[in-house]
Amino acid sequence: MKEMMYKIAAMQPVDIDPATVKKPKRRNVRISDDPQSVAARQRRERISERIRILQRLVPGGTKMDTASMLDEAIRYVKFLKRQIRLLNNPPPPQDQASQVVTTSWVSQPPPPDFGGGGGGDWYKSGENSINSN
Repeated sequence: MKEMMYKIAAMQPVDIDPATVKKPKRRNVRISDDPQSVAARQRRERISERIRILQRLVPGGTKMDTASMLDEAIRYVKFLKRQIRLLNNPPPPQDQASQVVTTSWVSQPPPPDFGGGGGGDWYKSGENSINSN
């Protein structure tokens, strides 16, 4: 299911222009003009803006909390890297029957679920940890 969503999402145009990202409106609150507070606020706003952009890039990202979306973004990037590697190095055909148009080597079996909390082993192919390439 996730892989299908990834493939569909790859075909959709994504507008990542920061000018188009809507900022949440602030209520009338007294905003400190202390330079340290201003710098911290700007840093938080930049982080929030980048998170909103990333949510729009990750399939289903707008429907998840931030931590789940970041986990999903990691899996999605690994999936895309694996797809690039597979597309650049397709396996050679074994016989005439395998020369029929087939792309089964491109994809992995479908994931067991699409909950925001993990999925299964479908995205792992030698990349067992978040810190791996």
